[in-house]
Amino acid sequence: MHTILIIEDEEPLRQTLADRLTMEGFRVQTAADGYEGVRQAEAEPPDLILCDIMMPGMDGYTVLQTLQAEERTASIPFIFLTAKANPQQVRAGMELGADDYLCKPVSKGVLLAAIRSRLERRRQQQQRLDQNLAAVRLEVVRRLPHELLTPLTGLLAAGQLLEAEDPTKPFAGIRDIGRVIRLASERLHRTIRRFLSYAELMAASQDEKAQDQLRGTEYFSAMSFTADLTKRLAQRDSRLDDLQLDLREVEVVLSSAHFADLVTELVDNAFKFSVSGEVVRVHLNILPEEGCLLEVVDHGRGMTLGQLSQVAAFRQFDSERWAQAGTGLGLALVQQIAALYGGRFAIESDPAKGTRVAVRLPRARLVTNGVNKIDSKPG
Repeated sequence: MHTILIIEDEEPLRQTLADRLTMEGFRVQTAADGYEGVRQAEAEPPDLILCDIMMPGMDGYTVLQTLQAEERTASIPFIFLTAKANPQQVRAGMELGADDYLCKPVSKGVLLAAIRSRLERRRQQQQRLDQNLAAVRLEVVRRLPHELLTPLTGLLAAGQLLEAEDPTKPFAGIRDIGRVIRLASERLHRTIRRFLSYAELMAASQDEKAQDQLRGTEYFSAMSFTADLTKRLAQRDSRLDDLQLDLREVEVVLSSAHFADLVTELVDNAFKFSVSGEVVRVHLNILPEEGCLLEVVDHGRGMTLGQLSQVAAFRQFDSERWAQAGTGLGLALVQQIAALYGGRFAIESDPAKGTRVAVRLPRARLVTNGVNKIDSKPG
C-alpha cells in the first residue's frame, strides 16, 4: 500500500482529498501547513507528496526545497496543488524539481492519473537502480576473485619453485623468478589500492567533512610529475615509442596521490584499449576561467554512445570478447576524484576512431620561468 502525504492548509479540501485517496486504497497522511508537512515527511518518508503552494508560514516552494536538501526525502515524487496555475508558477515549480502541477479544483480522474503516473515512474526508476546494483554485485563477484587470484597464483608458483631448489647450488633462473614475483606483487598492490581508493571516495561522497579531509589544499607542480609517470607507464607496457607528451608548466590544487591516480587510470586505459604502434597523446594545459585540463587521447578501440552512458564502477564492455584484464574501476575512480575537487570529467569516443578523455580541475595556474602568469581561480 502506497502512502501519500497531503500538505494543504484548507481543511475541507484536505479532507476531501484524503477521503478520495483512502477509498482508492492509499494510506493517507495529512498536514495543515508546510512545517508540519516537512516534519512528517522527514519522520516517515511517504511514497508521494501532494502540496499546496500558497500556505502561511512555509509555502509549497520552500517545502520542496527543504525536502530536496535531505537525502531521505530528496527523491519523493512531489505534485503541486494550486488555485492559480499561471506559466510563471508552473515554470518556477518545475525548475525546483516538482514532478507535476495540478489546478484546484482537481477532478478525481485527473488526480488519480497524476498520482499513478508518478508512482509508476518511481517504480521503474527503482527497478533500474536495483538492476544496476545487481549488475555491480555480479561484476564484483565475477571479477574480484580473478583479479586477486591471478597475481597470487604467480606468487605461489614462484615460491614453490624457489622452495624446491637445492639451497647449496646456484639457481640460474633466480632473476626470472624475481621478476615474476615483482610483477605479480605490483599487480596485486594496484588492484587492492584501486579498490581502497574508490571505497574511500565513495564513503566520503555524502560527507562534506570527510571530503575536506581527503582534498589536497596546496598547489602541486604537475608537468614534470606527469612526464615521469606517463613514461614509466609506457615503459612498463613497452609503448614508450607510442607516447606523445604535450605538457605545460601547470600547478594545480590537488594531492599528488589523487593526481597520480588520474594520470595512471587514464593512461592505463589508453594503452589497454589501443595496440602497439598507435599513438597515445597526453595533454596538460590551463584554460583561463576553467582551470587545469588533463587530456588523454588514444586511437584504439572506442566505445559506443550506449557504453559511454553506462560508465561506472565494475563495468567493462565486451570483456569476454576482448579478454581484457581489470576491474572496470578506472574511469569511475577518475569521476570520483574530479567530483571531489569540483572538477568535470568528459569522454568522447568512437568505436572506429578511439577515445578522448578530459578532466578539468578548477583551481590551477600556469607558471613561466618561476612566475605565475595565469591563475584560473585565485586561491
